[in-house]
Amino acid sequence: MARADVAIVTEMKDAELIHIPLKANAVVLHGTFALVDAAGLAVAYNTAIVGTQKCLGVWDASYDNTGGADADRLGLVRRKKAFLFKNLSSDAVVQADIGASVYVADNQTIAKTHNTNARPIAGTFLGFDTQFTDHVWVEIA
Repeated sequence: MARADVAIVTEMKDAELIHIPLKANAVVLHGTFALVDAAGLAVAYNTAIVGTQKCLGVWDASYDNTGGADADRLGLVRRKKAFLFKNLSSDAVVQADIGASVYVADNQTIAKTHNTNARPIAGTFLGFDTQFTDHVWVEIA
């Protein structure tokens, strides 16, 4: 495609809520990290975390594709917000880490490090919660 030499209309949409197809037999849980595999399919809540997965946001509801094939069911993912997650005590972020990338440790917990590329990026650390001191705010873009 050639470059535009005149003004054009570029379509857009709000991307705060996006639909993601679920992997065959995957079950995902409301409020947990929405992770996809290399094929772009949502992985089940109990799938082992690996560094090749991508975190797209947080599940807006629970979805069940039990008995279904890849992409038989879509789930709604909320993103472009700050979410409150547990801070992994054995690899915890501290105030000095503000603005740094943090990593998925399990489906509801973040860690400071990628553990030798074994964890996907969750988002950006925005600070600690004043009420739940073992939780942190993470922005997922």
